[in-house]
Order: sequence, then C-alpha cells, then structure tokens
Amino acid sequence: MTETARQQPAYRRWWFWLLVLGLVYLVTGFGLIPLYLSSAIPERFQQHLGWSAEIDDVGFNPFTFSFSLDELSATDPSGERVLEADSVDLNLGLIDLMRGTVHVEHLALDNPFLRVDLLEDNRINLIEDWRRQNQEAADDSGHYPVVFDEATINSGRLRFRDFINGTDSAAREIVIDSLELTLSNLVSRQSDEPGEYSLRAVVDDQVLEGNGTLNLVPLWSNGRLALNNVSAITLQQWLGPYLPWTLQEGRISLSTAFQFAFDDQGVALATRDGEVTAGNLALADPAQPENTLASADGLSLNGVSFNLEGPELVVSMVQGESIHLNAVMSPDGQLNLTRPLQGNEQEGGDSGRFRWSVGNLALSGSTIDWRDNRPATPVQLGLQDLELNLGAMTEQLEEPISYQMQATLEPGGSASANGQFTLHPLTFEGGINLDQIVLAPFNGYVQQISQMEVRDGTLNLAGNIDIDVQDDPLTGTFSGRGSISHFNGQFADEEEPVVTWRELRLDPIEYNFAPARLEIGTVTVSEPELNVINYRDRPHNVTRLLQPVANEESVADQSGSGGGASQEAQNLIFRLSRLELANAEIRYTDQTPNPPFTGRVHDLAASVSGLSNITPQRGQFTLTGMVNDSGELEADGTIATLGTDDRSRINVTLNDLSMPVTSPYFAFYLGYRVDGGKLSAEGTYDLRGTRLDSTTALTLDRIELGEAVQSDTSITAPVKLGLTLLRDGDGRVTLDIPVNGNLADPEFDLGPVMMKTLRSTLVKAAMSPFNLLGSVIDLAGFSPDELGEVAFLPGETTLVMGEYTKMETVAEALKAREGLVLAIRGLAVESIDLPALEAGLSEDKTLPDGALDGLASQRGQTLKRLLTDEYDVPDGQIFLRAHKVEPGDGEASQVDIEFQLEAR
Repeated sequence: MTETARQQPAYRRWWFWLLVLGLVYLVTGFGLIPLYLSSAIPERFQQHLGWSAEIDDVGFNPFTFSFSLDELSATDPSGERVLEADSVDLNLGLIDLMRGTVHVEHLALDNPFLRVDLLEDNRINLIEDWRRQNQEAADDSGHYPVVFDEATINSGRLRFRDFINGTDSAAREIVIDSLELTLSNLVSRQSDEPGEYSLRAVVDDQVLEGNGTLNLVPLWSNGRLALNNVSAITLQQWLGPYLPWTLQEGRISLSTAFQFAFDDQGVALATRDGEVTAGNLALADPAQPENTLASADGLSLNGVSFNLEGPELVVSMVQGESIHLNAVMSPDGQLNLTRPLQGNEQEGGDSGRFRWSVGNLALSGSTIDWRDNRPATPVQLGLQDLELNLGAMTEQLEEPISYQMQATLEPGGSASANGQFTLHPLTFEGGINLDQIVLAPFNGYVQQISQMEVRDGTLNLAGNIDIDVQDDPLTGTFSGRGSISHFNGQFADEEEPVVTWRELRLDPIEYNFAPARLEIGTVTVSEPELNVINYRDRPHNVTRLLQPVANEESVADQSGSGGGASQEAQNLIFRLSRLELANAEIRYTDQTPNPPFTGRVHDLAASVSGLSNITPQRGQFTLTGMVNDSGELEADGTIATLGTDDRSRINVTLNDLSMPVTSPYFAFYLGYRVDGGKLSAEGTYDLRGTRLDSTTALTLDRIELGEAVQSDTSITAPVKLGLTLLRDGDGRVTLDIPVNGNLADPEFDLGPVMMKTLRSTLVKAAMSPFNLLGSVIDLAGFSPDELGEVAFLPGETTLVMGEYTKMETVAEALKAREGLVLAIRGLAVESIDLPALEAGLSEDKTLPDGALDGLASQRGQTLKRLLTDEYDVPDGQIFLRAHKVEPGDGEASQVDIEFQLEAR
C-alpha cells in the first residue's frame, strides 16, 4: 500500500499568517483605530488648541486610509462654541504620515461652523489658541507638519467678531450664512509654493466671492475679491473707523485684487485695480448723523487701491449720477462737507492720518442745496442739473483742484465756471459766467449792507474770480463785466419799491475784497426809478439803502468792535470813470404836511464822470429833466472826492413849475392852497462833507392862493398881503432864500427848510408892509414908517404941511400894486381936537353934540377923496373903516391917522 504524505499545519504556512495579519489589520482599522480616534481627536484638540471637543461617531477605512467624523463640535477654554461640523471626511497619505508629515490628501466638511474672533493687537483667536498650546508643547514629538492636497467646505457657516473697537458685550459681528470654500496645496510650514483657494460666502443677500493663492506660514494671500450688494450698514460697521463720513444708506458692490498678510507685525492689507459701484447711497457727518450731507442714485469708482498701512485710499475715477449735496456754511465760515476731513489732521506730523487721492470726479444730473448761515438772514440756494468735473485731489486739502461746472439755479438762471479751488482753506479761482440769475434768493447777502429786499431782478456776470474764504475779512479779486435787469428793491414796511430800473450795465468791473477796492469803467442805467419818502417822525427812507439789517449779533459786533464793518466801508477805494442815466425818474413823498406832498422828477438824463474817493480826484456831472410834467430842470457842477470835506458845487435851474402841485406845502406852512402860478428857481449849492451852504433865487410868477385851510403849523399873519407886497410890476415874487445845514442831521430837509424860510419872509412882509414899498416906487424921501400914517392939523380936515406929497407917494404904491387895499379909519383925538374946535367958536356958541365924531368921519372921507379923485387910485383899493374918537393925552400938536395895508 502506498503511504499517504503528511500535510503541514496551516499555522506553518505563509498564507495563514498573511491571512491573520489581514484580519488583524481589518480589526485594527475598522475597530481599534476608530476607538482610538474617538479619544485621540478630542485629546489633540485639547493638546494643540486647548479646546474641548466631542465626536458622535468616527469611521476609518484601512484600505483607503480615510477617516470620517460625524457630529464634531468643540468649545474654547471659555466654554463658548468655536467649531461644529455635521460630517468630516479625511484622506491621509500613509507614507508621508510614517515620515512624520500629516498629509491630507482630501478633506471635506459638510455644514461646518467656525467662530473667528479678531482680538486686540490684531490677534486671531484660532491662531492664538494654537500658539499658546504649542508653545507649551514645543518639544512634543507628536507635533507634525500638515500638508493639504485638497480641502473643501460645503454649506459652511462663519461667525466673525471684532473686539478691537468694541467690548465683549459690544463687539462688531458678522455671520456668514452660506460658505463654500476650496483649498489646495496648503502646508503648515514655510514653503516656496503657496496653495490656492476659492471662496463664496453669502450674508443675507450680500455675496462675497474670492480666489487666489494662500500661504499659512507665514499667513499671506494674493487673489481677487468681489463683494456684491453689500449694505451701507455692514460697511459702516467694519470700515467706519477709517471713513471720514458715516454711511447711512445704500448698497455697494466692489471687485478688487488684493494682498493680505498676518504676522508678528500685525495685519497688512492692500488692494489694487478695484471697481466700486453704489446705489441709493447716503453720507452723513459722524458728529451730526441726523443730517445727510450727500446722497447718490448711482456712483462708481474705478481704479481703486487701498492700503491699510497708512491707511491710504487711491481712486482713479469717480462717476456719479443724480448726486445731491447739502452744503452748509457755518457762521464761522466752516463748510460742513469738509469738516470731517479736517478732523483727520493731527498736530505733530502725518502719523495716523488717513491719506486719500482721487484722480478725476465727474457728476451729472446732480443737485446742490446751499445754505450760508453767515448773514443775519441765512441764504439758501439750489443748483439743479449740475454737471461737474473735478481734477486730481488728495487729503492735502490746501492743494488746488481743477474744476469745470455748469448748472441751473433755483428759482432761475444758469451758471458755469472753470478753474481751480482748495477745500481747506476754501478758495476759488477761475472764470465764472452767470446768466439770468434771479436775485431774490440772495437777500441775505444784500441785507448785510442794506435794509432793502430784492423783490425782482436778474443778474448777468462774466469774469474771473479769485476768492479766499479762510480770512476775515474775505480776500480775493474779481474782474469782468455784468448787468442787472428788471430790478425791483423794496423795504419790508413800504408798499412801493424804493428803487427800480430796467437795466444796469457795468463794464468793466475790477474789485478787490480786502483791502476793499472797486473800480468801474462805465455804468449805464436805463429807466431807473427812485422812490424817496420823507417821514414825519423819522429820516428819509433812502438813508436805509446803505444801512444793514439790524440784529443782535450785528449790534453786539458794532458795540464790541468799534464798528469794524463801517471802518471797512470807509477804507474802500472806489473809482468810477463814467455814469450814464437815461429816462430816469425820482418820486418824492413828504409826509410832513397833511395831506402829504408828492412830486416827481422824470425824463431825467444825467452824465457823471470821474467819481472817486481818492484825492485829489474831482467828478463832474450834468443833468436835465422835467418836474411834474411842467418844470424844466437843469443841473451841473463838480463833485468833490467822495468821503472828504472838499467842496462840491452844484448849480440847479428850475423853470415854469406849475405851482398847484405845491399846495400841500403852502397849506401846511401858510394856511392856503395854491390855485395857480408858476415856480422858477435858480440856486447854487456848496457841499463840504455833509455841510450845505446854498442860496436859491425863487420866482413865483402870478401865484394865486386858494381857499384857507386849517394847519397846526400855519400862521395868522396876512400871507396874501405879504405876497402882494412882494410882487413886482409883472406879478412876480422874487426871493433869495439862503439854506444852511447839515445833511447828516435827521431833522434837516431841504424842502421844509425852504418853505419855512419863505413863510418867514412873507410874515415879515405882512407885518411891515410899508418896508417893501421902496422896492416898488420912489419913496420921495419918506421912510417906510412915515408912509404908514398921515397927520391932520388939530380940529381940521386939513393935512399938515408936506403930507400931501406923502399921500401922492402912497397913491403911487397903490396903483403899482393893484392887489393892495388901503384901509382908512377916520380919527379924532379929544385932547387935541376939542381945544382947537372950541377956540374957533364965538363966545355965544358951543360945540354941537357929535362934533368930534363928525370930524373923525370927515377926515376919513377927505383921505379917500384925495386918493381917488386927486391921485386916481381905483375906488376898489380904498376902504373906509368905522371912525373913532380917542381921548388922547393932550401933548401932541397934530392928529396922526395910521394906514392899514391889506391884500385884495
């Protein structure tokens, strides 16, 4: 039989041990390693980060050397959640791990959560936890470098908090709802080959996208970043400390290349080639967040670069549509738009100063609301349809910025300008053109020098301007030409305009603000009208034309500064080569009489040359016009250097003014209206400063007084008699009326002064009528007092020797003045006439009763017959009054009968 071969035991075969080794590997891989990792992973988190970690389930595939973790969570030493993940898939390189390197071939995290805190000194909580733990275990052999071939995060969530500018209870925070991240070729040690990444994060409807290179040690990254639809609130939260203004509203998108680094020196960030677009944007001053400084429907920034070191912002181009600026100038001359920028300036150098530059700014379809609070009445203007182009500008606010601008003004007109300006101090330089600018909104500026309000008028101005707003007073120059059309200026308490004109042209204009100097070539004014009112209880209204509107601040300034504004006005250097007035009119109302006097000088034409306030300049002028449609007015003369006490001489001639227009004056001062007559005047007026010395020759041609009226200032003297006595043979009254006074005296007014002088002359004439007869006839050697009476012999109706010649002289005066009436009262004096009558009686005779009465009556009749029958005086000029008998004193040797002259 054949012996069967003995077989070896299975444990002695190689394949047995290979099978055993495989079973052990499977048991270890699928069973022991997961158990180990369940405890080792939390230990590693604790060892390297100081975190307390938990894992719901750990899986390991020994064939692929891949790990899977479910429900991973970790908290930092404070117990606050820092990391979570629904699942983690990890593939490691076994060979590299055996060589001492953790080689992550693939890492995937599903729905992870990570909390990142930015701490003081730009420290990050994750890196700080790692450094702290690994510093303590520097010699730990379990410390391995890590290499990532690929890592992905799916539907991740990130909570980022900034504690640099906040506290634990008030940290700035942002939560990313959806995070998609891919990393490749990253190592945890220094390497010459950086990794790559791509990122997409969503916060509400705000999207962050980025890609580029990434290096972990040291930490730096290059790439491109895009932020879409970012809210102003988010940007203000994170960029607020670096922005001069507060972002109130709006949505912003940006795309930029960037460089980021983090090391022991802190955080470095730089961007380039950026583009920013914004919609519905609103900016405010941080100090006044309730007031919107600027808003924009659309805004784009191109060529944007930013460097956190500095920090510094560079923008190549800014384009805006429907920009709206609220520009407010404070009482101290500070512009609200630039105030936040000025806050960045620090004493002691540029350290920490925000640096910025803009290559070009272009705005279209924009508006500016301007409010200037420097005048007592703030000025508000609106610029519409603004097209603006600005050249390069930087944080060096004193550097000039070129500009081109055109806009329309509300409520009317257009403006264009080009040149350059600076933001601080605020200066402007360049050409300006204003077309049909409505002047009413500028009343605040006008009322700094006048109480007049501009109700109507348009301005045209073209020239070059150079203004520096920083100085007080304002400095700068303007040269050009201008015109103001259809002007209407009015005081608030008057119903009628005080001054109007159709057109005023100034060509050329040279003005220097400080020291103040104004030089004008030719001023042409067509159809100007001036409404002058002399009030009963206050000065002329025109004195208010050069008085500013009073307010508490101006009163305080005048009392505290000694009239600085007045001093500035006095220091103004003024020159006017020529002034031409055409078809001008002056309306004058004097409220002193009741009813008021109204008159007008119209069809005025005037020419003035050589006006200046610089000695020894003297001006000359000529003027012609009409007064109340009847009087012809002519004037000429010389004008002294303005503002000095040198003499100005004015010659005025007025012919044939219809006198009924003067009735209010005659009624007020004399108690009679004027029914007819003509007034002519010729006068010479010398002015030295405000002192007036003048003599006016008045001629009243055939003046006729009308009915008597009641007046508080009228007189009881026989005015008509005075006029009659003053008339010459042709019915004219000629008076020389001197007028002297101070024009600066509120009580002085030429018209009333002349009327008072006329009244005084008439009263004097009426009270001493025979004093004026010498200018009418030859007095034949008699004095005015002698002509006023006639003497009778005692007891007779016979005149004393020589009295008949006197009566002939009186008759000649009566015939020369047909308007005169001689009133005669027969008189007998008992102490003189009675003894004479008795002496003529026989011894048996006695005087009949009424002898003295008869003698007095006969003497009156004798005088009347003598004048009418012998000297041919019209009967209508002689009136007999009731005779009378007086007792007398017995000493006189004759009886004197006084004449009474009266007007017909």
